[in-house]
Amino acid sequence: MNTSTSALDAIKAFKTAAWASPERARAYDKTTCSKQDYTHFLTSRFIAELTRRIAPASRVLDLGCGTGVLTTAVADLGHHVTGVDISQAMLDQIRPVSDRGSITLRQGDVFALPFADESFEGVVTRWVIPHFRDWPTILKEAGRVLRPGGCLVFDQCSRDNYELATRSGMLEYAKFGYDNRARGDKAMFYASATVDELQLAADVAGLELVEVAPLGFFRQNAVIAATLGGDDFLAYKKDLDAFYENDGVREFIQWFDTVVTKTLPLSMVNGMAVVLQKAAR
Repeated sequence: MNTSTSALDAIKAFKTAAWASPERARAYDKTTCSKQDYTHFLTSRFIAELTRRIAPASRVLDLGCGTGVLTTAVADLGHHVTGVDISQAMLDQIRPVSDRGSITLRQGDVFALPFADESFEGVVTRWVIPHFRDWPTILKEAGRVLRPGGCLVFDQCSRDNYELATRSGMLEYAKFGYDNRARGDKAMFYASATVDELQLAADVAGLELVEVAPLGFFRQNAVIAATLGGDDFLAYKKDLDAFYENDGVREFIQWFDTVVTKTLPLSMVNGMAVVLQKAAR
């Protein structure tokens, strides 16, 4: 909270510009479109944190929707989804129809959403919140457009995971790919939080912190990265993708994340699915 406005604005401007080009949008769409890889499995589990808590055919906002991975998946489950993103190039990649629900696309800023108060029964956002140092401001804006009784689901990185990693080994941030520190390359910056910080952000947004669920033990885990070392962690990620193509390995990884990961302390997992709820009237 002590970060200067100029530092916050520098990261925000850098991230916004990075997503603006059609070339970047096409590349992002290509890397996120698979429905067979480990990321898709985790995305499905993440979406379920929202959809099991909202009524059928709810109005849902995909905040910072990018090329529509969540937008289309939630709409195909029968909901009426509005995708908002700062980048028109990203929005142009989205299939604007759904098998079951409906999709509306809108260019807009996640820090100043172009929607009236209490417009949505659900808000979902992934791969957006951790990009910004002032992420609690986005939560407050999401809470504004959420109807009473509605749910917000977002992802955040576990500060406890970084702290355990740096106690037990040397974390090479440049090779890990995420840097939660105040300094360093803006391209690699990813915010992190403790449960207490999540609670404070929820309180400021006028929302209740319902659940913090560990998500994806094997993906981008700082403890694994620190234990293996930078180069071996890069090799590990490639090997994981290759192993996941094996039916038996895939079944084990999915079982582990479904049954075991949710019981682990947050220090053992980098990804968190955070669920907030707006009090019903």
